[in-house]
Parts: sequence; structure tokens; C-alpha cells
Amino acid sequence: GMETATAPPPKKRSEAEILRSLLENGVAKRFDLVAWANAGCRQPTPIERLLHLFEQCRPDVAKLIVLEELEGTPEEDADVLVYGEIDTVEFTELLNKYGGVNALGGGGGDDGGRVFYDLGSGTGKAVCAAGLCAHFRHVRGVEILPCTAAIASVLVEDFVRDVLPGSRPAGNALVSVDVERGDFFAREHLERWRRADLVFCNCVTWDDDTMTTLSRHAEGLRPGAVFITVLCPLASDAFELVEEVELKFSWGSVEALVHRRLTDEQAAAAAALGAAMEAMEG
Repeated sequence: GMETATAPPPKKRSEAEILRSLLENGVAKRFDLVAWANAGCRQPTPIERLLHLFEQCRPDVAKLIVLEELEGTPEEDADVLVYGEIDTVEFTELLNKYGGVNALGGGGGDDGGRVFYDLGSGTGKAVCAAGLCAHFRHVRGVEILPCTAAIASVLVEDFVRDVLPGSRPAGNALVSVDVERGDFFAREHLERWRRADLVFCNCVTWDDDTMTTLSRHAEGLRPGAVFITVLCPLASDAFELVEEVELKFSWGSVEALVHRRLTDEQAAAAAALGAAMEAMEG
């Protein structure tokens, strides 16, 4: 009988390899940062380099990946995880304004440096933007969707290689940048993000139950910590609302709410005042 030659089985590619090729060929062509910089007559600013990096991963493509990941899950039709990206420049300005304050006891990093945390960090863009902000020595994100989190790890890798060098003052380097896949309500993540000095959460479409859970966990932050939500305020007497800022997103403008964690004494006084007001109205 004739021997039929069988092709060797294709080598199984890792998730990271698949995503890397997706970013290189599908989501966008990789760019040569050096050639791009040399083509202009001046060096691009760090934020321009960052925006150029982000062009690799367009919001519409990221949204498709998110929707695909939600197929067949209870969240498929829910708005809980609707994908939207924040305007990088406006977000950076907000971080510059509010990121310069330590929570009680100093910066939350092991080295005393300030920590930024993004809860539901998507493709990692806000984490990278925070990495350019001189207020933070550590920037971290946690994202539950596996492919989306994997894209973030690719983007962060490129950020560290192509954008970060030379983008911060010599004496104030970024020490760590990290995006993890996981549930930010899980204990190991809670313990980490509650050490942060500034937390960001794009909770624009969350329901009341999820906001209540978030608010309860956020009370574990140290006094003085800043917590920025989108559209939905934290439901907690432990926070004061410092400012409402209109921010641009990929789908339109919406309010970002800047909260600050009060001391427990201030929180108790605020709760007592609230109860007294309610009694008067009642």
C-alpha cells in the first residue's frame, strides 16, 4: 500500500503568541517608534508616544473582543461590562490634579511610593496613562476577561519598551507596572488595591448591588485615599465627593466622580449628620 505522508501537527501557540499576532496583523500594524519619531522635526512628547501606541488597539476592536468573551455567559446581555475607553489626555490631567496626595501613612507601595489601581482595567490603557504620571511609583490594574487582560499585558510590555524610557524625571522612575487577570472582589486582589493611594473604576453601567459591594470594599482604603468612579457615586458615608468632572469617553462625555476617603471619625460624624437630616425631613 502507498504510504501517505501526514503533516506534522501544528504547534499549539500560546495565548500570548496568538494575541501578539492579532495585535501585529489584525488590530493594527505595529509601528516603528524610532522611524516615526525621526520622520517628524521634533521628538514626540511622552503622551504623543502613548497615543501612538494605543492606535494599535482601537476601542471598536477591543469592544468586539469583549463582546465575544461574554457570549454564552450571564453577562452577555447585561450592561454590566459595557466597553468604553476614557480619553487619555483628559484622564492624565485628572490624575495630575488628584494623584499627588498620600493616603494616611504615606504611599501604599512597599517602598513608600504612591500606588495607582484600575479596577476593571480592560486593555490597560488607563494603567499606562497613570504610568506617565509622576505622582505614582506603582501602577496596577486587574481585569476579569482573559483575552482583554492578555491584550493589556501585550500593551503594557510595549509601553515599557517604547513609551516609558525618558518619559519621567530621572529621580522619579516608575518602579512597577502590572496588569493582572482576576476578580477585584476576590480576597487577594482586595488586599492589594485597598493599599492604593488612588483607585479608578469605570463603573458606568453597574447595577446598585455591584455599586454597594464596591462601596463596602472601598471603605477598606486608608483615609486620604482618592477613589474616582464614572457616573455612579460610591454609596458610603466614609467618602466625601470632592469634584464632578466631565470626561470624554469613546462613546461620549460622562461625569467622573472624585471621592476622598474620610477618617473614621469624620465618617461617623457625616453618618450622624445624615441621620439627623433624615429625621428632620421625616
